[in-house]
Amino acid sequence: MPRSRAARPASGAVPRPRVAAQPRRVPSQARRPGNPRKQRTPFVLLVVGLMLGGLVSLLLLNTVLARDSITATQLQEEIATAKLQKASLEREVYQAQLPEEVAKRAEGQGMTPDDGINWLGNGR
Repeated sequence: MPRSRAARPASGAVPRPRVAAQPRRVPSQARRPGNPRKQRTPFVLLVVGLMLGGLVSLLLLNTVLARDSITATQLQEEIATAKLQKASLEREVYQAQLPEEVAKRAEGQGMTPDDGINWLGNGR
């Protein structure tokens, strides 16, 4: 079997010993030491922590809004009740000021109408 040209020494040249191919050197910035899974763990924990923090924040916000909604509903009911009471009291005051009611209360206290005075001044 014939030898390849690369393996034959040139005429008059000293044969060079074969050197094993050295691995290429990668710049230190491009190399990633250690296990890539270990490098991913802090990032995954950060993402999971942020998601859990967001979830807790949303739950707290929902709870506060629900509590405020219940309080607002109770206040609206109290306002409606107060308006009804106010209307009832206004009705009672109006009825108490009617001339018939004033006359009834005056008779109840022993007062009588005075017909002897001419209020309009027509008796002169």
